[in-house]
Amino acid sequence: MRTYKLIACAFLAALAFILQVSNEVLGIPTGFGMTIDLAAVPIMVALFVFGAEYSFLTLMVLGAIILISSPTGVVGSVMKVGATLPMIIVPYYVARSKTAAQHAYVLAGAVLGTLALFYLTTEIYSSLKGGALEYFVGLVPIGVLVGLAYAAGRGKERPDLSDARVAAFALLLAIIARGAIATVANLYFAGPVFFHISADAFIGLLNSLELPLLGGGMGWFVIFFWNAVLGIIEFAVAWMLAYRFGLAKRYGEG
Repeated sequence: MRTYKLIACAFLAALAFILQVSNEVLGIPTGFGMTIDLAAVPIMVALFVFGAEYSFLTLMVLGAIILISSPTGVVGSVMKVGATLPMIIVPYYVARSKTAAQHAYVLAGAVLGTLALFYLTTEIYSSLKGGALEYFVGLVPIGVLVGLAYAAGRGKERPDLSDARVAAFALLLAIIARGAIATVANLYFAGPVFFHISADAFIGLLNSLELPLLGGGMGWFVIFFWNAVLGIIEFAVAWMLAYRFGLAKRYGEG
């Protein structure tokens, strides 16, 4: 059965490759290096149909594909992996929670953990500001996510998110975690590296933007918003394929 799942994940990775290399045609650019596309939908399908272990495996393949095929290179690869990890980890742990109390624990863990990572990142940045390591501070949250992904990947059970209410709860927590972590990673890693400026300069550039309804000083919200939009699209499309079109029942283990 493991061989079958690996073959299926190879197929999903190939589909992710097609969606990734065609995102200039099928995707919607956001204006800051991120494109709204469906490249991560196969990763979410792998989660719903086969489980976290195989979803992470497919994601790593997609990260490698972006690394060698996308003009964003290392930055794009790291950010895609980092932004997608919460969309796997959070729903996985929500699915494992069976009671309202357990859901509350997951909610508290997701919110408090995200706030703690944000505080830790800003503190580390303050201590390293001006040094060569300043550009890598934004990788701290992604490193923590990789550790959580390893722990989740050791669980062999397939998460059941067929209940729309549970799925909606999982999606809400996942996009909050994704938005916050992607914002921190962009502010302290991707933005400064991509534009060859300091994090302070990049944050100042974002804060100079005048956003509709929000005004100035809220440039970070652009990152959070588009990550939330993309997360919702990826999750919703994959969920429909897995549970409304029957892929989870037909190809996954019960």
